Amino acid sequence: MKIFRDKIELDYRPKLYLSDALMGRDLTRIKRNIARGKGSCSVILISDNDNDQFDIVTPFQLKLPVWEGKKPVVAGIADGKEDAEALVMKIISDCLKSRGDLKLKEYICSL
Repeated sequence: MKIFRDKIELDYRPKLYLSDALMGRDLTRIKRNIARGKGSCSVILISDNDNDQFDIVTPFQLKLPVWEGKKPVVAGIADGKEDAEALVMKIISDCLKSRGDLKLKEYICSL
């Protein structure tokens, strides 16, 4: 049994939230590194668990067997854990302004 996957398949939302530190950087390269399980960024995924809104993981964690057979949906990429938490707060704020509710998954999928 293989412990780590070689290639990670991800589905990126068309409007991707990025932390300020990643603005202006080569997004294609960042995505390629994430797909290889490399990089120090934090990836904000739409949780497939009904009780959670998002999962914040590192690219390396996406190589673990728990993600086997899944194609996680990326809502945002942050420079690190603290930036990821701030980015989730921005998503919450944008959702409240736009919809007036906290249906975050519906908001992200409507962008």
